[in-house]
Amino acid sequence: MTPVTQSLTSLPVSPNEERKSRLGQYLIAMGLRLVCLFLCFVTPGWWILLPVAGVVVLPLIAVGLANVVNAKSSKSVRTRESNVPSLTSFTP
Repeated sequence: MTPVTQSLTSLPVSPNEERKSRLGQYLIAMGLRLVCLFLCFVTPGWWILLPVAGVVVLPLIAVGLANVVNAKSSKSVRTRESNVPSLTSFTP
């Protein structure tokens, strides 16, 4: 069995960095929600529906973005080679 060498680019993002990234996206969305909430008090007429929609929809988007896991971090770093032959390759 030959050892598999890993390059730095194949390593996943550290959990701490991924958490910081997701928290930053969440805080930006919540900041936009606060802007929409403020606009609810100063927007006249039917235009108030736009910031109200932002106040209602942005938390859903923020939580959805915060829960998305980076695809690169979900890959395993090491691959194991098996020396056991598969059942389909067996010939009598």
